[in-house]
Amino acid sequence: MNSNFVTKNNRVMRSTFRVLFYTKNRAIKNGRVPIMGRITVNGTAASFSCKRDVPLALWDARGNCAKGKSEEARRLNQELENIKAQIGKHYQYLTDHDTFVSAKKVYDRYNGFGEDIHSLMEIFNIQIQDYKRQVGKTKAQSTYQGLLDEYKCLSHYLKDKLGAEDVPLMSLDVDFIKNYYNWMLSVRGLAKSTAFERVNTLKWLMYLAMDEGWIHKHPFKKFTCKPEYKKRPFLSEEDLQRVISVKLSYKRQQAIRDMFVFMCFSGLAHADLKELTYRNVHTDSDGNIWLVGNRVKTKAAYVVKLLPIAAELIERYRGVNEFKVSPDRVFPVGDVGSMESSLKRIGEKAGCSVRISPHVGRHTFATLALTKGMPLETLQKVLGHKTIISTQVYAELVNPKIGEDTDRMREKIGGMFRLAN
Repeated sequence: MNSNFVTKNNRVMRSTFRVLFYTKNRAIKNGRVPIMGRITVNGTAASFSCKRDVPLALWDARGNCAKGKSEEARRLNQELENIKAQIGKHYQYLTDHDTFVSAKKVYDRYNGFGEDIHSLMEIFNIQIQDYKRQVGKTKAQSTYQGLLDEYKCLSHYLKDKLGAEDVPLMSLDVDFIKNYYNWMLSVRGLAKSTAFERVNTLKWLMYLAMDEGWIHKHPFKKFTCKPEYKKRPFLSEEDLQRVISVKLSYKRQQAIRDMFVFMCFSGLAHADLKELTYRNVHTDSDGNIWLVGNRVKTKAAYVVKLLPIAAELIERYRGVNEFKVSPDRVFPVGDVGSMESSLKRIGEKAGCSVRISPHVGRHTFATLALTKGMPLETLQKVLGHKTIISTQVYAELVNPKIGEDTDRMREKIGGMFRLAN
């Protein structure tokens, strides 16, 4: 690659830039030799390790690459081309912003050295630490753990495909995110929905980097992919009635069944049910029972006008404190694992066509509400799918429209289901 630079005497000089690869034959081990790189710029040179090795017989010294068409040769040559391309980007940046460019300056930028250079894993780690401080306050433990899993996945990719532990933010481009997405699908075998979410996390990090002034252009903005979420399971009306009516011998099983049924008619997730207290239960002037609170996972506000069967279940457990964390809790909710195990057996005994789990209750409510005519925008408010809403907005959420929509649902299914004696 050639380009021009201006000297102090304003004379235009030819700038030379080159990246070569060679092997360190004196360090041969088991027939393999380490691959080195050399950057040359305007008579200056900087050598570095590519952190890769190759069988000595496979290396083409004249071509500076692996020879042949074997899988190893193709993979290695692609990785070397990626290294060369990344170094080239840093060289171009320096020629655009510096009056003198040397091989060492290019090498330092490539390795992320320098006070003005920030890296991808650096900003990722900053957000992880921020989430860790917010666990139990504005973030759930599961959200923090999810971010940790994404960090580990990205770290594996950098080591597997680039042979690096980190990359400078300035080196990122749309090819990076495209290759990462394809790697997640092919090598890691992740679902498209999971890969989609991890791509969005990196896009979010790039916006944060722009806010910090670490980069000036979003490198992944033009990359798009689709989640293709799996179909979420839910109970049919027939299966739901079977669960309600099934005869159970043990009180604890009966309680778990009742809590699941409540989830089917309220839309609460397991974590929300576990945190539900009588402070979340409100009665309006017409005697209607409402649940008002914030989701544990996202802190999003939810507002639910209860159907008769759900209101009856609240009364059934009022004053029954066995297995409750504290007397102010509405239900005796245990850990999610034991609830899942019990629900599996209950579903089998009831002859359900779907394996039931705590989250199936939430899906069932959403599906039942939509099929009975509840508008999507109302359901979003009931389920708490919006961003965190302040206390002052609760009055706007609890409006006649939600009550009217729930009343229409009540008219259609209010008397359809009955608790077993």
